[in-house]
Amino acid sequence: MKYVVLLKHITLFTCLCIAGCGGGGSSIPESKESVKKVITVIDGYLHNASICIDRNSNSICDVGEKITEKTNELGQVKIDLKDAQYPLIAQITAGVTTDSDKATQLEASYELIAPANADFITPFSTLAVLDDISLLALSAKLNVNYDAISTDYIANTEIEFKAAHLIARAITPLLHEKLGDNDRLLLNEKVIAISELVAEKINADVDLSTIEISFDDIQKVFYSTPKIANLKSLIVDKSFIYSIYSNHYIANGHFYDMDASFSDKTISLLGKETTFSFAKNILSYGDSSFEFLIANDKFMFSFAQDNTPGIWADDVLIDMATDPIENSFVAGKTIFHLRDINNSNLNQAEPILTKLVFDDEGSVIVTPEGEEGFIATWEVMDWSDLNNNTYRIIYIDFPLDQQKRARLRNEKSMRLEVIFRSPEISVATNFSSIALITDNFLIENESLANLIYNKWRNKD
Repeated sequence: MKYVVLLKHITLFTCLCIAGCGGGGSSIPESKESVKKVITVIDGYLHNASICIDRNSNSICDVGEKITEKTNELGQVKIDLKDAQYPLIAQITAGVTTDSDKATQLEASYELIAPANADFITPFSTLAVLDDISLLALSAKLNVNYDAISTDYIANTEIEFKAAHLIARAITPLLHEKLGDNDRLLLNEKVIAISELVAEKINADVDLSTIEISFDDIQKVFYSTPKIANLKSLIVDKSFIYSIYSNHYIANGHFYDMDASFSDKTISLLGKETTFSFAKNILSYGDSSFEFLIANDKFMFSFAQDNTPGIWADDVLIDMATDPIENSFVAGKTIFHLRDINNSNLNQAEPILTKLVFDDEGSVIVTPEGEEGFIATWEVMDWSDLNNNTYRIIYIDFPLDQQKRARLRNEKSMRLEVIFRSPEISVATNFSSIALITDNFLIENESLANLIYNKWRNKD
């Protein structure tokens, strides 16, 4: 094999030298309380991550454990030396923390942890703490180089460090918002599969800095895709259907779907060709702009300058539908249903986020944001409309005493046909809706759902 495990171990020595000043003056030694230690938080370099000193070692960021300072653009933060004796938790927050690996904002929140006296908080330190093993034992378990996973793997271009960086990028989408919510056994199974795939890519002489590892939730396999260098690389010399999801926007005379095409320097939209520019994840042209939250080789999700959400895809989303869904799409899951219910006010949208907690037996708890939840029934079924067109839908039947809720548009049910599916966000046509736009968002990740919801209603 070309991939050699544990090529060598580099012993790292850290020296803390405190020297006095000469010149006849006397120096006042710093107290131990004021001595600082630099901690680095990486997947890529994670900027604006919050740090908690886990003084009771319960893997929870308790009240009073979060420090004021956040990480800088190199993922670094200084902590008091006296706090280095405790485990450290890094909180990565969707829409706040940025990752040097990503062209867009982080769309999901998660936590990382490192043991006491660590210099780096990484996906690898997190796996080791969750499994209660050392990094050396983890390196052997995953067949990865110990030196690479115990230092700044981003700053080194050797193959072992590139492998560690790629594995780390693939691990973070698997992590949950709270450390305790991670399924340790399932996480271990997936990470081993990731490391095996990376080893295959090394043996095939693939440049690991040019690919990403993703998980196909339907096929239950990991696969590689080209790494996105920047947002411009996704759009130049390409055409898209740009679909809009605010009822008030359509009520104001705008189109639901628009053709958009890009050259190297211009965007053509609504028959007008205008020069565009990118600043990180924001596309600007004329007086208009789009902030992209999700961008990959399948689709992009953005907010326009007026907080109107839209999806950019190679074709209309209904033509991108996958195989008909089965019960497993919702059974035992929590899914967040998001839509604009305002058909009449031309000035602003009224997005409503509804939490749907499905069991395996046909019951679902329906909770519109800010209200008490209620129990309804659900099933995945084939349903025919008045024109005898048949659709596979998720049918949620509201009880009679819950059919007059304004935040549910006084509807009696939800009949949701999933027309587009992705790990980040799915789109479903709601046949029960009388809104101008009947396509709604279905989102499994709560932090992403809240990020989109708050941006849509222009709330921080």
